[in-house]
Amino acid sequence: MAHDALPLVTRLATVAAAALWLSAAIAGGAEPPPFESYRAALDRGDAGIVDGRAYIERRKPDEPDLPLKDVALTLVPYSEMLLVELEGVKGHARDSLDTYRAAALRVRRLQEAYEKTVWEAGAADLVQSSLVGPNGRFSFADVAAGQWLLWARHEALRSVAARKPKKGDKESFALGPKLVGYRTASFWVIPVTVSGGVASTIELTDRNIWFTGVIEETLRQDTAP
Repeated sequence: MAHDALPLVTRLATVAAAALWLSAAIAGGAEPPPFESYRAALDRGDAGIVDGRAYIERRKPDEPDLPLKDVALTLVPYSEMLLVELEGVKGHARDSLDTYRAAALRVRRLQEAYEKTVWEAGAADLVQSSLVGPNGRFSFADVAAGQWLLWARHEALRSVAARKPKKGDKESFALGPKLVGYRTASFWVIPVTVSGGVASTIELTDRNIWFTGVIEETLRQDTAP
């Protein structure tokens, strides 16, 4: 079975820390903004649309743009604190090889932790998820007027050439996890202002990606008795 390369303890710590500060922020009334404002907007019919397309930009003037398929999208209430945390991960991603290898998974875990916290706060209806269609288009309807965050993720699996461990390696020491492949993970993080009766149009392209990293897939190797 494949595993994310980031150690389990580190992954759990990342999620726990994210959930802790987000929960504390909600309890303190600071972050994210009061969910009641979104519901109040919906109650008075003050809602709009967030739509757009994801595509690979044409390389020549006479060529068409190509739809960027299999992009996962999530629209959530705006959080300045979450943006700061995400930018921190991105800003330190190239401090070392280890931080770069861990960055994409940490970004994903922070996003997942925020979604979970919003759900647990009783605002699951304010989290909308979708997938870009075959034509590269996407749309979110009945979005309350206000500030939102749209994040999108595209992952592509890459295989790694198999390498059998030498006999001496097995006999001498326990082998570490074996890298069997990795996913290139591209992220878009876009603040969106929604106004009632208006369509906010977003374009996701291969040229405006917010961050690209890798998520490694490993297998535990047999060890010598």
